[in-house]
Parts: sequence; C-alpha cells; structure tokens
Amino acid sequence: MSRARKPSLAALAAVVAVLALAPGASAQQAPTLGAPTQTAAPVTTTTSASDRGLKTWQELLIFGAGIVLLAGIAIAIIGDARDRAPTADRRPVTEPAGPKRHRQRDKDRAREKARIARAQRKRNRKR
Repeated sequence: MSRARKPSLAALAAVVAVLALAPGASAQQAPTLGAPTQTAAPVTTTTSASDRGLKTWQELLIFGAGIVLLAGIAIAIIGDARDRAPTADRRPVTEPAGPKRHRQRDKDRAREKARIARAQRKRNRKR
C-alpha cells in the first residue's frame, strides 16, 4: 500500500467512526403535529445525612498514601540525580593532580607543531 493512500484510509476510517457513533437524525422521529406532549415530572432524590462519602480516617489514609508516594518519587529522583551529577574531579587517575602542571610544555608542543605545519605549507607553495 502506498503512502499516499494511508492518509485517505485514515480519514475514511475517522468519518466512518464518527457516523457510526452519531445519534440518529431528528427528522426521523415521529412528528407531533401540534398534539400536546406529556412531560415527565422531575425526579427528586433525597440524601440522608448519614451518607457523607468517605470517613475522616479514610480521607487521612488516602492523603497519607499520596504524600508517601510523592516522597518516594522525590527520593528516587534526587538519588538518581546525585549518581549522574558531575563531580568536581572527573579526571582519569593517570592524569596528574592540580591545575595543569604541564601547561607550558603543552603550549610549546603546539607552537612547534604549528611551526612545522607552516614550513610544510611554504614548501608546497613553491612546487
């Protein structure tokens, strides 16, 4: 099946679903032709004072469980963040301690490489 037909099939499936779930058209209902219609009396429900939903201890239990759940999630997030956080000393063990002991030597090596590269470029220009 080509990619061009997939969207059209999806749209067709959506239209069929909407039509299947839509209520019947109001024009199909029998007309009253001006005859009086009877309306049902509103149903009144009474609630007793004893039916008040959850009891206080049940509400406290639910809120307590929510607090314990949130605390557990916070502890898991903080623990994971501490494990993955960078530390102040992330150098390999073989690297010397302290702030770049060989900084001058590294600069000298880089200058020497640059000097050799410039000389190589000069030699290549003359050819």
